[in-house]
Amino acid sequence: MESSNYILLYGPRQEDVASAVQQLTDLYAESGFTDGITVKKSTVKEDLYMLYFSNQPDFERFKYFVNYLTYPEVDNFKAKVLGYWTVTAEDNLPQKYIGQRALVYVSEQDTEGDNVCAVFEGHESAIKMGFASGEEYQVLGEKEFSFYEPQFETQDFSPLKTFTPDGSHHQEATKPGCSLMLATFLAFGFFLLWMIK
Repeated sequence: MESSNYILLYGPRQEDVASAVQQLTDLYAESGFTDGITVKKSTVKEDLYMLYFSNQPDFERFKYFVNYLTYPEVDNFKAKVLGYWTVTAEDNLPQKYIGQRALVYVSEQDTEGDNVCAVFEGHESAIKMGFASGEEYQVLGEKEFSFYEPQFETQDFSPLKTFTPDGSHHQEATKPGCSLMLATFLAFGFFLLWMIK
């Protein structure tokens, strides 16, 4: 199979994959990167799925996607999520990683839920990448595992579904009920400010 940027999910049920990926496409719809995510199901290994992007995300969003798919809002969702990415100069990583394949994942020791890690082919250390300012890059003392990228043939996967954002999720915020609720909160806030003075 041709090497590109993609995400593998090991272990979840098919219906849970569909729910998690739809949530992802809706949550990040404004980025444009989630319009046309194709999910393929393995024909040779049970409960293995591959996500391809019609609109290739930037590395920052790719990291978000790996993190989100590790912790989606799907009951009893269990998956090992591995993202494969080729590092470019635009990815804000040290020069030594440019052109390298990265295996992006959430560590099983992660307690914050807001980081991803990466291991690289031929490098001894893993790195942790947080999403908060100042937490973007940290070399870890040791790797949990070495870089590995499975080699698949085209016939090893069959298309399952292509996902696009569901417009109904974005329209809910503009319903009259939401506007009325917002107006009520604002009026109450102004009333409290008036009472304090």
